[in-house]
Amino acid sequence: MKVWAVTAVSVGILFAAAAVDPFTPWHRVSPEPIISPRGDGWESAGTFNPAVVRRGAEFVMLYRAQNRSGTSVLGYATSRDGIHFVRRSRPVLWPEAAYEKDGGVEDPRLVQIGGDYYLTYTGYNKVAAQLCLAKSANLLQWTRLGVILPANKGRWNTHWTKSGAILDRKIKGHYWMYFMGDAAGKNGANQMGVAYSDDLI
Repeated sequence: MKVWAVTAVSVGILFAAAAVDPFTPWHRVSPEPIISPRGDGWESAGTFNPAVVRRGAEFVMLYRAQNRSGTSVLGYATSRDGIHFVRRSRPVLWPEAAYEKDGGVEDPRLVQIGGDYYLTYTGYNKVAAQLCLAKSANLLQWTRLGVILPANKGRWNTHWTKSGAILDRKIKGHYWMYFMGDAAGKNGANQMGVAYSDDLI
């Protein structure tokens, strides 16, 4: 079992010694981060929060990258062994919609359902962070499906919404998603909720 971990400014990887027992000791597969900030452009200040899926014989990683102005985009990298990744020179998703402007696209989570990939991500426009959805057949070209859990409108999650993880199959006739929301009150930040959908939107 491979688990992808992050540091403050780079993406690293840990490996569980025994696939049958997730509670065995962990060890680093690589002494260096597998994705680090580089250059003076879109990934110069930070690379973190990766999402990885297996596509055929390769691993595909989408990761949050940040420039020195604080704008976040999603980078793309592939690997045959899950350790050595080759990055694409341009991001695959960048702020375009009003709910992403001046902040960016953050915190990717990926799931394949049928022949399509669904990407939940945080759209941040310096006013609100809210959970958004995009769809792709190839992990490179993405169609935005909009904000799926708006900020400031939940019953208990009365502030921002982030970090949605959709299950890859229906349960009791619905698609299900775990997500992070900010609850009301001074101790209410960063609680986990669950939501369901019949159409993935």
